[in-house]
Amino acid sequence: MRSNLAVLMALAFAVAAFAQAPANRNANGIGYFSLQVPNPAAMTIDGSDADWAWFDPTYVITMDQFRSEQDAPMPDPSDMDITAKLAWSAAPDNMWYMFVKVHDDTLDIESTDVGNPWADDCINYGYDVTDHGKQGGQPSDRAYYQPYVVKHTAFLTTKEIMIPSRYASTEADWVSFCHWPYAEAAVATNPPQAAQYPIWTSDTGVDIFYELRQAVFSWRSPDGPAASTRSVLSAGMFMPFLLNVEDGDGPWRFDATIRSAEATAAGYFAGVTLLGLGDYQSPTAVEASTWGRIKNLFGN
Repeated sequence: MRSNLAVLMALAFAVAAFAQAPANRNANGIGYFSLQVPNPAAMTIDGSDADWAWFDPTYVITMDQFRSEQDAPMPDPSDMDITAKLAWSAAPDNMWYMFVKVHDDTLDIESTDVGNPWADDCINYGYDVTDHGKQGGQPSDRAYYQPYVVKHTAFLTTKEIMIPSRYASTEADWVSFCHWPYAEAAVATNPPQAAQYPIWTSDTGVDIFYELRQAVFSWRSPDGPAASTRSVLSAGMFMPFLLNVEDGDGPWRFDATIRSAEATAAGYFAGVTLLGLGDYQSPTAVEASTWGRIKNLFGN
């Protein structure tokens, strides 16, 4: 992967500064990268990646970079396949972006219980900026260790697309973090009619698209965003981050995660390094550069 000195220094700092976390915290054994959005104003959160054409495909997280959270065998790609793109924007936008595509043989969105947000197909993700970890599982830990869920809401009793992962218990006071101007999310399916049924199955399967942008907080107060500490995202920053893709169909739930077994056991997230505009190569920039060389070659 392409990197520069700043990124290498950030990774070295991350290992030294977050000594409590497992040395091997990433399912891919390396780490993950979030790319700076060139033009946040051009990003529309609608469940389409048409406005992600700038994203360097080198940094797409593919199925082979996930593992089973339950240490079960990974599904066959014909049954389930995942790709994910992580991005961030500098101030004044200062947001975290994510686009996840899941190809699944079955779409299961039958649950009506928002108090059990992991039921059915969804994504579970979170931030832990200070690398606090889940220190004993106390409710106060959720101020640092901040998980959320994004799921299709066709059959839920609430239309909250993005919700705290413990919506009905310890995190009910933190639902304000899931709404604009602090967050927005969208879920789309292909074919679109798949989302009209509690359970959709076909020979060709279904694609589910999850897209979001969200303000990141290093400390989250139950009194809301105004009383919390918002993080300022910047190139070279190390972000402890969780992404789980939940597959709800079948006799048991399957979770594909980007964190290692050691991180799961210790209650820590995977590690993501933020790359600036000069740290990755946009496909658009490659095309423009190539076109420029062709024009020079022909003397135009």
